[in-house]
Amino acid sequence: MTTNKNYNRIMDGLREGYYRSNPAWCANDLSILSGEYAWICGQLEEILVKKPAWWNVEREKVKSDTACEKQWEQTEDGVNEMGLRMRMKGAEKMMSALKSLLRVAEGESHNLH
Repeated sequence: MTTNKNYNRIMDGLREGYYRSNPAWCANDLSILSGEYAWICGQLEEILVKKPAWWNVEREKVKSDTACEKQWEQTEDGVNEMGLRMRMKGAEKMMSALKSLLRVAEGESHNLH
């Protein structure tokens, strides 16, 4: 699974404090990140649709649900599911940070008038 270059760029921009003085870029990248989040959700959906059928077959071969889940996590789809969930979580945090920065910029612009 590859990470989108925009995802990394936005993450780096947040880490470096780039958006504090660039509300227009903040708003633009929030919309880009929202699209990335939607794409990740679509990829995760494709995996989750396959999971029940896999489980129905593999669950009979092991002693417990936990053992079956551990086997799933070792499959390509299982690894991708975990990675996509982590990217979603990261995107959620970044979108929240960008929204907060936009609210601060909006408050500052109101104080100037």
